[in-house]
Amino acid sequence: MLRFLDAGESHGKALVAILDGIPSNFIVDIDYINNELKRRQVGYGRGERMKIEEDRVEIISGLRGNKTTGNPITMLIYNKDYEKWKDIINREPEEEEKITIPRPGHGDLVGYFKYGSGDIRDSIERTSARETAIRTAVGALCKAMLLEIGIDIRSKVHSIGNNHDEVADIFDNEVYEEINKSLVRCYSKEAEENFKKIIDICKEEGETIGGSIQLSIKGVPMGIGSYSQWDRKLDGILSYGIMSLQGVKAIEFGNGLDLSLKGSTFNDEILYKEGKFVRPTNNCGGIEAGVSNGENIDIKVFIKPIPSIKKSIRTVDLKTKEEKSTRYERSDVSAVVPASIVLENLVAFYILREMLLKFPSDQFMDFKRAVEIFDGRDN
Repeated sequence: MLRFLDAGESHGKALVAILDGIPSNFIVDIDYINNELKRRQVGYGRGERMKIEEDRVEIISGLRGNKTTGNPITMLIYNKDYEKWKDIINREPEEEEKITIPRPGHGDLVGYFKYGSGDIRDSIERTSARETAIRTAVGALCKAMLLEIGIDIRSKVHSIGNNHDEVADIFDNEVYEEINKSLVRCYSKEAEENFKKIIDICKEEGETIGGSIQLSIKGVPMGIGSYSQWDRKLDGILSYGIMSLQGVKAIEFGNGLDLSLKGSTFNDEILYKEGKFVRPTNNCGGIEAGVSNGENIDIKVFIKPIPSIKKSIRTVDLKTKEEKSTRYERSDVSAVVPASIVLENLVAFYILREMLLKFPSDQFMDFKRAVEIFDGRDN
């Protein structure tokens, strides 16, 4: 079973993860992982923190040379901002230093009451989206392995606020190159200008803005996941992972939210061409009854506005119970662009885990061969 745990705080010394279950003899490209971390850090609407951190992963176990050994893989990302915060992080806070004014929409209030530390700082440090750096590193290793067996995961920004980008084939390499050149990761130049404009307006107003992301997974063979038990359904598993990402509030598979479609038009017709079952449409998003059907797994992910805002809204001091204006912590104006990169790598972990459940192997070449044999069989 592929699994991982991560730990670390936003301003702590480092973020760390232990990834267990990766087959042996897979060649790990550290530069590929670091490039995914770099992709996560850039984008229009990013805050000052990204000017401080230059994330690079260090792998301290599970490799010999650049090959996996089959042992647990330990990853580290050091926080450069730790030097400025270590005095605060490494001691008990004085009473007057404790944060007791929660930001609505964040984990401040619920964390304060759940763990009873008397200081919101403890919740802030762990609920921060800084944690997504180490999850991106874990996912990037998984994503690289998936590419080796013919599974590609790509994304683009679909909307910022009420402004939408046009539909584009993100598996067309020329199209995807243009998307990756864009600071807001969209295809249409008109949409790019609209996205930048609304982010600029929000920054001036002390606001933040959400949006949506088009996420697509190509190459997953038919038969991954299961309907035999409720907790084995592939769309359920992916939903669980995606919804665990900070800021995600809703997801859609295929055209599941298009209420104009009737049964005869929503259900994807089944054809047989050139030795394969194919679909002329993909309204279901590549998954039927919790099982992949061989089409692209298409998901739209909706990201809420970041809760750390400069604009004043009401909250309460948890100590005095007096009404206060919300407090502000340094943050981005929009998290949609970096979230698209995090999501690519986040879902890679779950897809690889399901592939390894289908084709359990201790060595990477055995895993790759099993997938190739399965893909080459007669339908």
